[in-house]
Amino acid sequence: MQASTPRTERQGREQEGIVYKTQCQNPGCGHTFALRITPRDVGLLSGTMPCPRCKRHGGMLKPAGRIGDKLFAAKLIFKAVGVSSSLASSVPTEEGDLVSDMMGSGF
Repeated sequence: MQASTPRTERQGREQEGIVYKTQCQNPGCGHTFALRITPRDVGLLSGTMPCPRCKRHGGMLKPAGRIGDKLFAAKLIFKAVGVSSSLASSVPTEEGDLVSDMMGSGF
């Protein structure tokens, strides 16, 4: 005889974990996908991941609230590329630009 796994146990494993309804915040993408987090892959919440549609790397999950039982909303956000901070340009620093320092030091 062959032992089989009861149907209810298999369904329990499929329903294990929580689901994040996630929306990519990459300009021009906006893809929405479901991300199931189980105890085995809980590390995804603290790391970075690519968007499954636009494939941009370095996205971090930012929680956006609870939708229902074991169902949460999240945004996949990315750091801005090629945009300077207005705070950094308006605050003077004691250190000069590294390139300017090297040019003036006689290297």
